[in-house]
Amino acid sequence: MLVWLLRSGLTILRVNQNLLPRIARLLWPYRWPVMGGAACLVVALAMELYPPLVWLRVVDVELPAKNINGMAFWLGTYLLSVVIGQIFTAARTLLLEIAGQRLTLDLRLHLYSKLQNQSAEYLSRQRAGDLISRITSDVEAIQDLLINGTDTVLASALRLVAVAGILIILQPTLGLLVILPMFGVGFLLARYNARVRPFYRAARRRLGEFTARLSENITGMRLIQSFAREDGEYGVLKGLGQALLGEQIGAVKLRNKRFPFIRFVAALGQFLMLAGGVAFIMMGKFTLGGLLAYRGYGRYFFGPVDDLVGVNDLVQRASAAGARIFEVLDAPISLRNVPDAQPIPPLRGEIAFENVSFGYDEGHPVLRDISLRILPGQRVVILGPSGIGKSTLLTLVARFYDPTFGRVLVDGIDVRQITLQSLRSQIGQVQQDTFLFNASVMENVRFGRPSATKAEVEQACRVANAHAFICDLPKGYDTLVGERGVKLSGGQKQRISIARAVLANPAMLLLDEPTSAVEPDSEAAILEALERLMHGRTTLIVTHRLSLARSADCVVVMAGGRLAEVGSPQELAAIPGGRFAGMMT
Repeated sequence: MLVWLLRSGLTILRVNQNLLPRIARLLWPYRWPVMGGAACLVVALAMELYPPLVWLRVVDVELPAKNINGMAFWLGTYLLSVVIGQIFTAARTLLLEIAGQRLTLDLRLHLYSKLQNQSAEYLSRQRAGDLISRITSDVEAIQDLLINGTDTVLASALRLVAVAGILIILQPTLGLLVILPMFGVGFLLARYNARVRPFYRAARRRLGEFTARLSENITGMRLIQSFAREDGEYGVLKGLGQALLGEQIGAVKLRNKRFPFIRFVAALGQFLMLAGGVAFIMMGKFTLGGLLAYRGYGRYFFGPVDDLVGVNDLVQRASAAGARIFEVLDAPISLRNVPDAQPIPPLRGEIAFENVSFGYDEGHPVLRDISLRILPGQRVVILGPSGIGKSTLLTLVARFYDPTFGRVLVDGIDVRQITLQSLRSQIGQVQQDTFLFNASVMENVRFGRPSATKAEVEQACRVANAHAFICDLPKGYDTLVGERGVKLSGGQKQRISIARAVLANPAMLLLDEPTSAVEPDSEAAILEALERLMHGRTTLIVTHRLSLARSADCVVVMAGGRLAEVGSPQELAAIPGGRFAGMMT
Protein backbone atom coordinates (compact mmCIF):
# COMPACT_ATOMS: atom_id res chain seq x y z
CA MET A 1 0.00 0.00 0.00
CA LEU A 2 2.99 2.32 0.49
CA VAL A 3 3.65 2.10 -3.24
CA TRP A 4 0.03 3.10 -3.88
CA LEU A 5 0.38 6.01 -1.46
CA LEU A 6 3.45 7.29 -3.27
CA ARG A 7 1.67 6.98 -6.61
CA SER A 8 -1.33 8.81 -5.13
CA GLY A 9 0.96 11.58 -3.95
CA LEU A 10 2.33 11.98 -7.45
CA THR A 11 -1.21 11.94 -8.81
CA ILE A 12 -2.13 14.72 -6.42
CA LEU A 13 0.75 16.82 -7.68
CA ARG A 14 0.08 15.87 -11.27
CA VAL A 15 -3.76 15.69 -11.58
CA ASN A 16 -3.00 15.38 -15.28
CA GLN A 17 0.27 14.78 -17.03
CA ASN A 18 1.06 18.47 -17.59
CA LEU A 19 0.11 19.80 -14.16
CA LEU A 20 3.21 19.33 -11.97
CA PRO A 21 5.04 22.61 -12.80
CA ARG A 22 1.77 24.54 -12.76
CA ILE A 23 0.79 23.25 -9.33
CA ALA A 24 4.28 24.12 -8.09
CA ARG A 25 3.78 27.69 -9.35
CA LEU A 26 0.37 27.89 -7.70
CA LEU A 27 1.72 26.67 -4.36
CA TRP A 28 4.97 28.63 -4.47
CA PRO A 29 3.57 31.86 -2.92
CA TYR A 30 2.37 29.75 0.03
CA ARG A 31 5.51 27.65 0.43
CA TRP A 32 6.17 28.86 3.97
CA PRO A 33 2.77 27.98 5.47
CA VAL A 34 2.79 24.67 3.55
CA MET A 35 6.31 23.82 4.75
CA GLY A 36 5.36 24.94 8.25
CA GLY A 37 2.32 22.69 8.11
CA ALA A 38 4.49 19.77 6.99
CA ALA A 39 6.91 20.39 9.87
CA CYS A 40 4.02 20.50 12.33
CA LEU A 41 2.76 17.25 10.82
CA VAL A 42 6.06 15.49 11.57
CA VAL A 43 6.03 16.64 15.21
CA ALA A 44 2.33 15.79 15.67
CA LEU A 45 2.88 12.37 14.12
CA ALA A 46 5.80 11.64 16.44
CA MET A 47 3.63 12.50 19.42
CA GLU A 48 0.81 10.39 17.98
CA LEU A 49 3.05 7.31 17.77
CA TYR A 50 4.51 7.69 21.24
CA PRO A 51 1.69 6.30 23.51
CA PRO A 52 1.98 2.60 22.48
CA LEU A 53 5.63 2.68 23.58
CA VAL A 54 4.42 3.91 26.97
CA TRP A 55 2.12 0.89 27.18
CA LEU A 56 5.04 -1.41 26.35
CA ARG A 57 7.28 0.18 28.98
CA VAL A 58 4.65 0.25 31.73
CA VAL A 59 3.40 -3.34 31.19
CA ASP A 60 6.79 -5.01 30.60
CA VAL A 61 9.03 -3.01 32.98
CA GLU A 62 7.37 -0.72 35.50
CA LEU A 63 4.34 -2.86 36.40
CA PRO A 64 6.27 -6.10 37.16
CA ALA A 65 8.72 -4.05 39.29
CA LYS A 66 5.82 -2.17 40.93
CA ASN A 67 7.76 1.05 40.30
CA ILE A 68 5.24 3.78 41.11
CA ASN A 69 7.63 6.61 40.27
CA GLY A 70 8.53 5.02 36.95
CA MET A 71 4.87 4.55 36.05
CA ALA A 72 4.10 8.13 37.05
CA PHE A 73 6.95 9.39 34.85
CA TRP A 74 5.85 7.43 31.78
CA LEU A 75 2.19 8.30 32.25
CA GLY A 76 3.20 11.97 32.59
CA THR A 77 5.11 11.81 29.31
CA TYR A 78 2.01 10.19 27.79
CA LEU A 79 -0.15 13.20 28.71
CA LEU A 80 2.56 15.62 27.61
CA SER A 81 2.78 13.94 24.19
CA VAL A 82 -1.00 14.30 23.78
CA VAL A 83 -0.88 18.03 24.61
CA ILE A 84 2.08 18.67 22.29
CA GLY A 85 0.46 16.62 19.52
CA GLN A 86 -2.79 18.57 19.72
CA ILE A 87 -0.96 21.92 19.66
CA PHE A 88 1.00 20.99 16.53
CA THR A 89 -2.06 19.42 14.90
CA ALA A 90 -4.00 22.65 15.41
CA ALA A 91 -1.08 24.67 14.02
CA ARG A 92 -0.82 22.34 11.01
CA THR A 93 -4.54 22.61 10.29
CA LEU A 94 -4.47 26.41 10.58
CA LEU A 95 -1.45 26.82 8.29
CA LEU A 96 -2.76 24.46 5.61
CA GLU A 97 -6.30 25.89 5.71
CA ILE A 98 -4.95 29.42 5.26
CA ALA A 99 -2.81 28.28 2.33
CA GLY A 100 -5.76 26.36 0.86
CA GLN A 101 -8.19 29.26 1.08
CA ARG A 102 -5.69 31.68 -0.45
CA LEU A 103 -4.89 29.21 -3.20
CA THR A 104 -8.62 28.84 -3.92
CA LEU A 105 -9.11 32.59 -4.21
CA ASP A 106 -6.06 33.03 -6.44
CA LEU A 107 -7.10 30.20 -8.75
CA ARG A 108 -10.63 31.58 -9.05
CA LEU A 109 -9.31 35.06 -9.81
CA HIS A 110 -6.87 33.57 -12.32
CA LEU A 111 -9.75 31.82 -14.08
CA TYR A 112 -11.89 34.96 -14.04
CA SER A 113 -9.01 37.05 -15.38
CA LYS A 114 -8.56 34.58 -18.23
CA LEU A 115 -12.27 34.73 -19.07
CA GLN A 116 -12.30 38.53 -18.80
CA ASN A 117 -9.58 38.71 -21.45
CA GLN A 118 -11.12 36.09 -23.72
CA SER A 119 -12.56 37.00 -27.08
CA ALA A 120 -16.27 37.40 -27.75
CA GLU A 121 -15.98 34.42 -30.11
CA TYR A 122 -14.78 32.14 -27.29
CA LEU A 123 -17.37 33.36 -24.78
CA SER A 124 -20.19 32.90 -27.30
CA ARG A 125 -19.36 29.19 -27.44
CA GLN A 126 -19.48 28.71 -23.67
CA ARG A 127 -22.35 28.37 -21.23
CA ALA A 128 -22.16 30.77 -18.31
CA GLY A 129 -23.36 28.20 -15.79
CA ASP A 130 -20.71 25.70 -16.84
CA LEU A 131 -17.97 28.32 -16.48
CA ILE A 132 -19.33 29.23 -13.04
CA SER A 133 -19.22 25.53 -12.09
CA ARG A 134 -15.55 25.38 -13.08
CA ILE A 135 -14.69 28.49 -11.06
CA THR A 136 -16.60 27.32 -7.96
CA SER A 137 -17.02 23.56 -7.48
CA ASP A 138 -14.11 22.44 -9.67
CA VAL A 139 -11.70 24.79 -7.89
CA GLU A 140 -12.97 23.48 -4.54
CA ALA A 141 -12.16 19.95 -5.68
CA ILE A 142 -8.59 21.03 -6.49
CA GLN A 143 -8.28 22.76 -3.12
CA ASP A 144 -9.51 19.67 -1.26
CA LEU A 145 -6.99 17.55 -3.08
CA LEU A 146 -3.98 19.81 -2.75
CA ILE A 147 -4.47 20.65 0.91
CA ASN A 148 -6.61 17.98 2.56
CA GLY A 149 -5.70 15.14 0.21
CA THR A 150 -1.98 15.84 0.18
CA ASP A 151 -1.98 16.22 3.96
CA THR A 152 -3.79 12.90 4.41
CA VAL A 153 -1.57 11.04 1.94
CA LEU A 154 1.60 12.48 3.46
CA ALA A 155 0.44 11.72 7.00
CA SER A 156 -0.64 8.19 6.04
CA ALA A 157 2.64 7.52 4.23
CA LEU A 158 4.69 8.73 7.19
CA ARG A 159 2.56 6.67 9.58
CA LEU A 160 2.96 3.54 7.47
CA VAL A 161 6.74 3.93 7.17
CA ALA A 162 7.20 4.79 10.85
CA VAL A 163 4.85 2.11 12.14
CA ALA A 164 6.26 -0.55 9.81
CA GLY A 165 9.74 0.26 11.11
CA ILE A 166 8.59 0.14 14.74
CA LEU A 167 6.76 -3.18 14.22
CA ILE A 168 9.82 -4.76 12.63
CA ILE A 169 12.11 -3.45 15.39
CA LEU A 170 9.81 -4.80 18.12
CA GLN A 171 9.53 -8.24 16.49
CA PRO A 172 11.09 -8.63 13.02
CA THR A 173 9.34 -11.83 11.93
CA LEU A 174 5.93 -10.81 13.20
CA GLY A 175 6.36 -7.32 11.73
CA LEU A 176 7.04 -8.64 8.24
CA LEU A 177 4.09 -11.03 8.55
CA VAL A 178 1.73 -8.18 9.52
CA ILE A 179 2.94 -5.93 6.68
CA LEU A 180 2.51 -8.55 3.95
CA PRO A 181 -1.28 -8.13 3.32
CA MET A 182 -0.81 -4.40 2.69
CA PHE A 183 0.85 -5.12 -0.66
CA GLY A 184 -2.41 -6.80 -1.70
CA VAL A 185 -4.33 -3.72 -0.54
CA GLY A 186 -2.17 -1.48 -2.75
CA PHE A 187 -2.74 -3.73 -5.77
CA LEU A 188 -6.51 -3.76 -5.27
CA LEU A 189 -6.66 0.03 -4.83
CA ALA A 190 -4.77 0.52 -8.10
CA ARG A 191 -7.28 -1.66 -9.96
CA TYR A 192 -10.19 0.15 -8.33
CA ASN A 193 -8.79 3.52 -9.47
CA ALA A 194 -8.69 2.43 -13.09
CA ARG A 195 -12.36 1.42 -12.94
CA VAL A 196 -13.76 4.40 -11.04
CA ARG A 197 -11.96 7.20 -12.89
CA PRO A 198 -14.43 7.36 -15.85
CA PHE A 199 -17.36 7.73 -13.43
CA TYR A 200 -15.86 10.82 -11.81
CA ARG A 201 -14.95 12.43 -15.12
CA ALA A 202 -18.47 11.89 -16.41
CA ALA A 203 -19.94 13.20 -13.14
CA ARG A 204 -17.94 16.44 -13.44
CA ARG A 205 -19.17 16.91 -16.99
CA ARG A 206 -22.76 16.23 -15.94
CA LEU A 207 -22.43 18.66 -13.03
CA GLY A 208 -21.32 21.40 -15.44
CA GLU A 209 -24.34 20.70 -17.68
CA PHE A 210 -26.72 20.75 -14.70
CA THR A 211 -25.26 24.01 -13.34
CA ALA A 212 -25.37 25.66 -16.77
CA ARG A 213 -29.05 24.81 -17.29
CA LEU A 214 -29.92 25.82 -13.74
CA SER A 215 -28.23 29.20 -14.21
CA GLU A 216 -30.01 29.80 -17.51
CA ASN A 217 -33.40 28.85 -16.06
CA ILE A 218 -33.05 31.09 -13.03
CA THR A 219 -32.03 34.00 -15.26
CA GLY A 220 -34.88 33.29 -17.67
CA MET A 221 -37.53 32.41 -15.07
CA ARG A 222 -39.89 35.15 -16.24
CA LEU A 223 -39.80 33.75 -19.79
CA ILE A 224 -40.44 30.22 -18.48
CA GLN A 225 -43.43 31.46 -16.51
CA SER A 226 -44.69 33.56 -19.42
CA PHE A 227 -44.98 30.47 -21.64
CA ALA A 228 -46.15 28.19 -18.80
CA ARG A 229 -43.08 26.02 -19.34
CA GLU A 230 -42.46 25.28 -15.65
CA ASP A 231 -43.21 21.55 -15.94
CA GLY A 232 -41.19 21.14 -19.12
CA GLU A 233 -38.11 22.89 -17.77
CA TYR A 234 -38.41 21.03 -14.48
CA GLY A 235 -38.39 17.81 -16.49
CA VAL A 236 -35.26 18.87 -18.42
CA LEU A 237 -33.46 19.81 -15.21
CA LYS A 238 -34.59 16.60 -13.55
CA GLY A 239 -33.23 14.60 -16.48
CA LEU A 240 -29.84 16.30 -16.20
CA GLY A 241 -29.87 15.75 -12.44
CA GLN A 242 -30.69 12.08 -12.87
CA ALA A 243 -27.84 11.68 -15.37
CA LEU A 244 -25.50 13.24 -12.78
CA LEU A 245 -26.97 11.00 -10.08
CA GLY A 246 -26.43 7.95 -12.26
CA GLU A 247 -22.70 8.66 -12.60
CA GLN A 248 -22.35 9.37 -8.88
CA ILE A 249 -24.24 6.21 -7.91
CA GLY A 250 -22.10 4.22 -10.34
CA ALA A 251 -19.00 5.34 -8.45
CA VAL A 252 -20.67 4.61 -5.09
CA LYS A 253 -21.70 1.11 -6.20
CA LEU A 254 -18.23 0.32 -7.46
CA ARG A 255 -16.67 1.62 -4.23
CA ASN A 256 -19.00 -0.42 -2.04
CA LYS A 257 -18.43 -3.48 -4.21
CA ARG A 258 -14.63 -3.33 -4.04
CA PHE A 259 -13.82 -1.78 -0.69
CA PRO A 260 -15.32 -4.47 1.57
CA PHE A 261 -12.88 -6.92 -0.04
CA ILE A 262 -10.03 -4.40 0.31
CA ARG A 263 -10.88 -3.95 3.98
CA PHE A 264 -11.02 -7.72 4.43
CA VAL A 265 -7.49 -8.07 3.05
CA ALA A 266 -6.36 -5.31 5.41
CA ALA A 267 -8.10 -7.10 8.30
CA LEU A 268 -5.96 -10.16 7.60
CA GLY A 269 -3.04 -8.13 8.86
CA GLN A 270 -4.81 -7.52 12.16
CA PHE A 271 -5.67 -11.23 12.39
CA LEU A 272 -2.03 -12.13 11.79
CA MET A 273 -1.01 -9.53 14.39
CA LEU A 274 -3.17 -11.11 17.09
CA ALA A 275 -2.61 -14.76 16.18
CA GLY A 276 1.11 -14.32 15.53
CA GLY A 277 1.60 -12.19 18.62
CA VAL A 278 -0.02 -14.80 20.87
CA ALA A 279 2.05 -17.55 19.24
CA PHE A 280 5.31 -15.64 19.68
CA ILE A 281 4.45 -14.89 23.36
CA MET A 282 3.83 -18.61 23.97
CA MET A 283 7.19 -19.37 22.35
CA GLY A 284 8.86 -16.78 24.57
CA LYS A 285 9.85 -14.59 21.62
CA PHE A 286 7.54 -11.69 22.43
CA THR A 287 6.08 -9.91 25.45
CA LEU A 288 2.58 -8.91 26.51
CA GLY A 289 3.62 -5.27 26.50
CA GLY A 290 4.93 -5.70 22.97
CA LEU A 291 1.60 -7.17 21.86
CA LEU A 292 -0.27 -4.26 23.43
CA ALA A 293 2.05 -1.87 21.62
CA TYR A 294 1.40 -3.78 18.38
CA ARG A 295 -2.33 -3.44 18.97
CA GLY A 296 -1.93 0.29 19.58
CA TYR A 297 0.02 0.71 16.35
CA GLY A 298 -2.49 -1.38 14.44
CA ARG A 299 -4.97 1.47 14.18
CA TYR A 300 -2.27 3.70 12.69
CA PHE A 301 -1.23 1.00 10.26
CA PHE A 302 -4.62 -0.29 9.12
CA GLY A 303 -6.66 2.87 9.75
CA PRO A 304 -5.26 4.64 6.66
CA VAL A 305 -7.09 2.11 4.50
CA ASP A 306 -10.38 3.84 5.38
CA ASP A 307 -8.73 7.27 5.13
CA LEU A 308 -7.58 6.41 1.64
CA VAL A 309 -11.16 5.76 0.56
CA GLY A 310 -11.83 9.47 0.99
CA VAL A 311 -8.45 10.45 -0.43
CA ASN A 312 -9.00 8.23 -3.43
CA ASP A 313 -12.32 9.98 -4.13
CA LEU A 314 -10.57 13.36 -3.81
CA VAL A 315 -7.91 12.27 -6.29
CA GLN A 316 -10.46 11.14 -8.86
CA ARG A 317 -12.74 14.17 -8.45
CA ALA A 318 -9.80 16.57 -8.66
CA SER A 319 -8.39 14.79 -11.69
CA ALA A 320 -11.66 15.40 -13.52
CA ALA A 321 -12.02 18.93 -12.12
CA GLY A 322 -8.42 19.79 -12.99
CA ALA A 323 -8.97 18.80 -16.60
CA ARG A 324 -11.98 21.15 -16.79
CA ILE A 325 -10.12 24.02 -15.11
CA PHE A 326 -7.14 23.80 -17.39
CA GLU A 327 -9.36 23.60 -20.44
CA VAL A 328 -10.24 27.21 -19.57
CA LEU A 329 -6.70 28.25 -18.65
CA ASP A 330 -5.20 26.61 -21.73
CA ALA A 331 -7.74 28.00 -24.18
CA PRO A 332 -5.90 30.36 -26.53
CA ILE A 333 -6.93 34.01 -26.48
CA SER A 334 -7.72 34.66 -30.11
CA LEU A 335 -8.05 38.42 -29.72
CA ARG A 336 -5.43 40.30 -27.75
CA ASN A 337 -3.12 43.30 -27.95
CA VAL A 338 -0.47 42.72 -30.60
CA PRO A 339 3.13 43.13 -29.31
CA ASP A 340 3.58 46.64 -30.78
CA ALA A 341 0.07 47.95 -29.97
CA GLN A 342 0.05 51.53 -28.69
CA PRO A 343 -2.49 53.57 -26.70
CA ILE A 344 -4.35 55.93 -28.97
CA PRO A 345 -4.59 59.64 -28.07
CA PRO A 346 -8.01 61.29 -27.74
CA LEU A 347 -10.03 60.25 -30.76
CA ARG A 348 -11.15 62.62 -33.48
CA GLY A 349 -13.72 60.03 -34.53
CA GLU A 350 -12.85 59.08 -38.10
CA ILE A 351 -13.76 55.46 -38.96
CA ALA A 352 -12.84 53.58 -42.13
CA PHE A 353 -13.66 50.06 -43.34
CA GLU A 354 -11.25 48.93 -46.07
CA ASN A 355 -12.38 45.88 -48.04
CA VAL A 356 -13.65 44.21 -44.87
CA SER A 357 -15.03 40.68 -44.95
CA PHE A 358 -15.99 38.70 -41.87
CA GLY A 359 -17.75 35.51 -40.79
CA TYR A 360 -18.42 34.03 -37.37
CA ASP A 361 -17.96 30.57 -38.87
CA GLU A 362 -15.45 29.64 -41.52
CA GLY A 363 -17.16 29.38 -44.88
CA HIS A 364 -20.19 31.45 -43.84
CA PRO A 365 -19.34 35.13 -44.39
CA VAL A 366 -21.57 37.76 -42.82
CA LEU A 367 -19.85 40.80 -44.31
CA ARG A 368 -18.46 40.89 -47.86
CA ASP A 369 -15.94 43.43 -49.11
CA ILE A 370 -17.18 46.42 -47.08
CA SER A 371 -15.50 49.77 -47.79
CA LEU A 372 -16.85 52.82 -46.00
CA ARG A 373 -15.42 56.05 -44.61
CA ILE A 374 -17.07 57.97 -41.77
CA LEU A 375 -15.87 61.49 -40.98
CA PRO A 376 -15.39 62.86 -37.45
CA GLY A 377 -18.69 63.97 -35.93
CA GLN A 378 -20.83 62.29 -38.59
CA ARG A 379 -24.05 60.55 -37.66
CA VAL A 380 -24.40 57.34 -39.70
CA VAL A 381 -27.54 55.20 -39.69
CA ILE A 382 -27.23 51.58 -40.85
CA LEU A 383 -30.41 50.00 -42.25
CA GLY A 384 -31.27 46.58 -43.59
CA PRO A 385 -33.12 43.37 -42.74
CA SER A 386 -32.27 41.37 -39.60
CA GLY A 387 -29.26 39.07 -39.74
CA ILE A 388 -27.60 41.00 -42.54
CA GLY A 389 -24.51 42.06 -40.56
CA LYS A 390 -25.43 45.53 -39.33
CA SER A 391 -24.51 44.89 -35.68
CA THR A 392 -21.37 43.06 -36.79
CA LEU A 393 -20.01 46.33 -38.19
CA LEU A 394 -20.24 47.84 -34.71
CA THR A 395 -18.44 44.91 -33.08
CA LEU A 396 -15.56 45.30 -35.52
CA VAL A 397 -15.14 48.99 -34.66
CA ALA A 398 -14.86 48.17 -30.93
CA ARG A 399 -12.67 45.19 -31.90
CA PHE A 400 -14.69 42.45 -30.27
CA TYR A 401 -13.81 40.55 -33.43
CA ASP A 402 -11.13 41.02 -36.08
CA PRO A 403 -12.08 41.03 -39.75
CA THR A 404 -11.30 37.91 -41.75
CA PHE A 405 -10.01 40.11 -44.56
CA GLY A 406 -9.39 43.83 -44.81
CA ARG A 407 -8.90 46.49 -42.13
CA VAL A 408 -10.90 48.67 -39.76
CA LEU A 409 -9.22 52.00 -39.04
CA VAL A 410 -9.92 54.65 -36.41
CA ASP A 411 -8.30 58.02 -37.04
CA GLY A 412 -6.26 56.33 -39.76
CA ILE A 413 -4.85 53.62 -37.46
CA ASP A 414 -5.67 49.93 -37.80
CA VAL A 415 -7.61 49.01 -34.64
CA ARG A 416 -5.32 45.98 -34.26
CA GLN A 417 -2.44 48.38 -33.61
CA ILE A 418 -4.33 50.12 -30.79
CA THR A 419 -4.45 48.75 -27.24
CA LEU A 420 -7.91 47.40 -26.50
CA GLN A 421 -8.31 49.42 -23.31
CA SER A 422 -7.46 52.78 -24.92
CA LEU A 423 -9.78 52.05 -27.87
CA ARG A 424 -12.82 50.82 -25.97
CA SER A 425 -12.53 53.43 -23.21
CA GLN A 426 -13.24 56.12 -25.84
CA ILE A 427 -16.25 54.34 -27.35
CA GLY A 428 -19.69 54.53 -25.79
CA GLN A 429 -22.16 51.75 -26.53
CA VAL A 430 -25.92 51.55 -26.07
CA GLN A 431 -27.29 48.17 -27.00
CA GLN A 432 -30.71 46.72 -27.66
CA ASP A 433 -30.41 44.31 -24.71
CA THR A 434 -29.45 46.69 -21.93
CA PHE A 435 -27.42 45.03 -19.18
CA LEU A 436 -27.62 46.41 -15.67
CA PHE A 437 -25.89 44.98 -12.62
CA ASN A 438 -27.82 44.01 -9.51
CA ALA A 439 -26.70 47.20 -7.84
CA SER A 440 -28.03 50.70 -7.23
CA VAL A 441 -28.95 53.12 -9.99
CA MET A 442 -25.97 55.26 -8.93
CA GLU A 443 -23.52 52.36 -9.29
CA ASN A 444 -24.89 51.38 -12.69
CA VAL A 445 -24.61 54.89 -14.10
CA ARG A 446 -21.11 55.28 -12.66
CA PHE A 447 -19.91 51.98 -14.14
CA GLY A 448 -18.01 53.60 -17.01
CA ARG A 449 -16.59 56.32 -14.77
CA PRO A 450 -16.45 55.23 -11.11
CA SER A 451 -14.87 58.51 -9.94
CA ALA A 452 -17.85 60.65 -11.01
CA THR A 453 -19.48 62.79 -8.34
CA LYS A 454 -23.14 62.54 -7.42
CA ALA A 455 -23.79 65.87 -9.13
CA GLU A 456 -22.18 64.61 -12.35
CA VAL A 457 -24.28 61.43 -12.23
CA GLU A 458 -27.46 63.44 -11.75
CA GLN A 459 -26.55 65.75 -14.64
CA ALA A 460 -25.93 62.76 -16.92
CA CYS A 461 -29.31 61.36 -15.94
CA ARG A 462 -30.99 64.68 -16.74
CA VAL A 463 -29.41 64.60 -20.20
CA ALA A 464 -30.74 61.04 -20.58
CA ASN A 465 -34.26 62.05 -19.43
CA ALA A 466 -33.87 59.64 -16.51
CA HIS A 467 -33.60 61.94 -13.47
CA ALA A 468 -37.36 62.34 -12.96
CA PHE A 469 -38.26 58.64 -12.86
CA ILE A 470 -35.17 57.85 -10.74
CA CYS A 471 -36.31 60.36 -8.11
CA ASP A 472 -39.67 58.55 -8.00
CA LEU A 473 -38.02 55.21 -7.17
CA PRO A 474 -38.29 54.05 -3.51
CA LYS A 475 -34.70 55.05 -2.64
CA GLY A 476 -33.96 57.31 -5.57
CA TYR A 477 -30.43 56.86 -6.87
CA ASP A 478 -29.76 54.26 -4.14
CA THR A 479 -32.54 51.95 -5.37
CA LEU A 480 -31.37 48.45 -6.27
CA VAL A 481 -32.45 47.64 -9.83
CA GLY A 482 -32.44 43.82 -9.46
CA GLU A 483 -30.62 41.29 -11.58
CA ARG A 484 -30.29 42.60 -15.15
CA GLY A 485 -32.49 45.55 -14.08
CA VAL A 486 -35.58 43.40 -13.61
CA LYS A 487 -37.24 46.03 -11.37
CA LEU A 488 -37.24 48.62 -14.17
CA SER A 489 -39.14 48.89 -17.44
CA GLY A 490 -37.38 48.54 -20.77
CA GLY A 491 -37.45 52.28 -21.37
CA GLN A 492 -36.10 53.04 -17.89
CA LYS A 493 -33.23 50.60 -18.35
CA GLN A 494 -32.40 52.12 -21.73
CA ARG A 495 -32.32 55.65 -20.31
CA ILE A 496 -29.96 54.51 -17.52
CA SER A 497 -27.79 52.96 -20.24
CA ILE A 498 -27.78 56.29 -22.10
CA ALA A 499 -26.92 58.13 -18.87
CA ARG A 500 -24.01 55.73 -18.39
CA ALA A 501 -22.75 56.61 -21.87
CA VAL A 502 -23.24 60.35 -21.26
CA LEU A 503 -21.20 60.18 -18.05
CA ALA A 504 -18.37 58.29 -19.77
CA ASN A 505 -18.20 61.14 -22.34
CA PRO A 506 -16.91 59.00 -25.23
CA ALA A 507 -15.55 60.34 -28.51
CA MET A 508 -17.56 57.82 -30.55
CA LEU A 509 -20.94 56.17 -30.08
CA LEU A 510 -22.15 52.75 -31.23
CA LEU A 511 -25.93 52.48 -30.89
CA ASP A 512 -27.45 49.06 -31.62
CA GLU A 513 -31.25 49.23 -31.94
CA PRO A 514 -31.48 51.63 -28.97
CA THR A 515 -35.27 52.00 -29.14
CA SER A 516 -36.47 48.61 -30.37
CA ALA A 517 -37.09 47.06 -26.96
CA VAL A 518 -38.81 49.96 -25.22
CA GLU A 519 -42.43 50.80 -24.61
CA PRO A 520 -43.98 53.50 -26.85
CA ASP A 521 -44.40 55.92 -23.95
CA SER A 522 -40.62 55.95 -23.42
CA GLU A 523 -39.56 56.21 -27.06
CA ALA A 524 -39.91 59.97 -27.36
CA ALA A 525 -37.91 60.56 -24.16
CA ILE A 526 -35.21 58.14 -25.34
CA LEU A 527 -34.97 59.74 -28.79
CA GLU A 528 -34.63 63.14 -27.19
CA ALA A 529 -31.90 61.81 -24.89
CA LEU A 530 -30.10 60.17 -27.80
CA GLU A 531 -30.18 63.45 -29.73
CA ARG A 532 -28.34 65.16 -26.87
CA LEU A 533 -25.92 62.24 -26.51
CA MET A 534 -25.01 62.14 -30.21
CA HIS A 535 -24.36 65.87 -30.52
CA GLY A 536 -20.77 66.46 -31.69
CA ARG A 537 -19.82 62.79 -31.61
CA THR A 538 -19.15 60.31 -34.40
CA THR A 539 -22.13 57.96 -34.15
CA LEU A 540 -23.02 54.67 -35.80
CA ILE A 541 -26.66 53.70 -35.34
CA VAL A 542 -28.10 50.30 -36.23
CA THR A 543 -31.86 50.71 -36.34
CA HIS A 544 -35.14 49.96 -38.05
CA ARG A 545 -36.49 53.41 -37.11
CA LEU A 546 -36.64 55.60 -40.20
CA SER A 547 -37.10 58.66 -37.98
CA LEU A 548 -33.46 58.33 -36.96
CA ALA A 549 -32.41 57.95 -40.59
CA ARG A 550 -34.04 61.22 -41.66
CA SER A 551 -31.78 63.28 -39.38
CA ALA A 552 -28.60 61.34 -40.20
CA ASP A 553 -25.62 62.76 -42.08
CA CYS A 554 -25.22 59.47 -43.90
CA VAL A 555 -27.42 56.42 -44.42
CA VAL A 556 -26.01 52.97 -45.17
CA VAL A 557 -28.38 50.35 -46.55
CA MET A 558 -27.08 46.76 -46.39
CA ALA A 559 -28.18 43.70 -48.35
CA GLY A 560 -26.53 40.30 -48.65
CA GLY A 561 -23.67 41.31 -46.39
CA ARG A 562 -22.70 44.17 -48.72
CA LEU A 563 -23.29 47.91 -48.92
CA ALA A 564 -26.26 48.33 -51.22
CA GLU A 565 -26.65 52.11 -50.89
CA VAL A 566 -24.59 54.82 -49.19
CA GLY A 567 -25.40 58.54 -49.10
CA SER A 568 -27.31 61.30 -47.39
CA PRO A 569 -31.01 60.64 -46.70
CA GLN A 570 -31.94 63.16 -49.36
CA GLU A 571 -29.67 61.56 -51.97
CA LEU A 572 -30.93 58.04 -51.32
CA ALA A 573 -34.58 59.10 -51.19
CA ALA A 574 -34.18 60.59 -54.66
CA ILE A 575 -33.00 57.29 -56.26
CA PRO A 576 -35.91 55.87 -58.28
CA GLY A 577 -36.67 52.33 -57.15
CA GLY A 578 -33.92 52.52 -54.54
CA ARG A 579 -34.02 50.48 -51.36
CA PHE A 580 -34.07 53.50 -49.04
CA ALA A 581 -36.67 55.24 -51.17
CA GLY A 582 -38.82 52.12 -50.91
CA MET A 583 -38.51 52.15 -47.13
CA MET A 584 -39.63 55.77 -46.98
CA THR A 585 -42.82 55.22 -48.91
